[in-house]
Amino acid sequence: GESTLLHPGSARAHALDPMGAMSAEPETPPMKKVNPYDQQAYTWEELCEKYKTRYGPEGIKDFWEKRMTIVRLRLLENATDEQRSDKDFVLRSVRQRGSELRFASEAMQRDRDVVLAALTQDWTAIEYMHSDLGADREVILEALKGDWEAITFATEEVRADPEVAMAALQTSVLTLQHLKGDSIASDPSFRPALVASATRDCPKMDNVPEALRGDREIMLGVVKQSPKLLRFAAKTLWEDHGFAVEVVTKDWTNLDYAPPAVAKDNELISLALEQSVYALRFAPPEWLADRAVILAAVRRSPAALKYADKALLADPELMLEAVRQDFGHLRLAGPALCADKAFMLGAVRCRGEALQFAAPALLGDRDVVLAAVAQYGHALEHAVEDLHGDREVVIAAVRQDKRALVFASRALRSDEEVLAACRGQPTTGEP
Repeated sequence: GESTLLHPGSARAHALDPMGAMSAEPETPPMKKVNPYDQQAYTWEELCEKYKTRYGPEGIKDFWEKRMTIVRLRLLENATDEQRSDKDFVLRSVRQRGSELRFASEAMQRDRDVVLAALTQDWTAIEYMHSDLGADREVILEALKGDWEAITFATEEVRADPEVAMAALQTSVLTLQHLKGDSIASDPSFRPALVASATRDCPKMDNVPEALRGDREIMLGVVKQSPKLLRFAAKTLWEDHGFAVEVVTKDWTNLDYAPPAVAKDNELISLALEQSVYALRFAPPEWLADRAVILAAVRRSPAALKYADKALLADPELMLEAVRQDFGHLRLAGPALCADKAFMLGAVRCRGEALQFAAPALLGDRDVVLAAVAQYGHALEHAVEDLHGDREVVIAAVRQDKRALVFASRALRSDEEVLAACRGQPTTGEP
């Protein structure tokens, strides 16, 4: 049965064997592959012997070809000087492990065929080729298939070659620093490749090459992928008002990356404010003291109060607008406002919880407390002790939420009228 298997050393298997048909002189070891299950290396014959009673010929063949990985032999490292100068031997060696080129003779390191074979297997072999081959465009093109850094081994003449420059650019935008960056950036034939390379690579690198930081199209492309790359945009680009408008319109937080003078532009701030009240942090002091501006912002979100001029925190209408949305913002109000009965009546009628921010004198004001507990029964907790024993106040509270009974005086907790009010009012939400 094993005679029917495709033997890697046979003529028929030559195309599958990266070592090729071995000549008798100089002799090389047979290929070995690693078994992923036991992590041991086997020759073809050894693998057949191991599995001959468990799997059929086709199963072993498939396992050898698809599941096992070649053991890259270090042939040249332990070779004789004669072998290191033998082109056939060297070729077979570098086809298995390109970096073996480092042990080849100088003549072989100059040999174009040997170097190309090594680079095809491992581009890092370029480090061991003779420097003269840096002038060979085909050698550099082959190495560029592996990594952009291969361009650093090329001569100036080869770097200037359009095909080489294009291959390098398509590999990585970082090659731009080793090419004629300015001319490439302005060359229409390179433009699509340059834009694609920058858009692909800059977000991964979290950087933008110096030569591209003033390029409007490229910066817009990379910022679309990663907004924080705006921090690399050239000042001259920010001075292009159209560019600034475009990036701020897309995302108001992009103003964080603008130069100070640009971030103060009223049009840009207005565009940012259309998206979020938090853009008020860019607004000039006169905007923050403008009642109309702040009131409009508070109607969208009470969070705008944190940016308002302190004088506006005493404005009853503005603060009531904030309380309607979130009573907690009343903590920003000035003491005078929290002591104003008319204002606090309006506040607790909107949100009974606001009673907790009232001045001490108003916590004993029956009108204010009644209004508060009618809207939110648990506001009784914040009233002065005397009002915990006020039947009308307690009834108003338990009608809104019977659980407010826990804040009533001991006497009223067993009061028939209060208990009747409790029985008639179900629980209405969490305190």
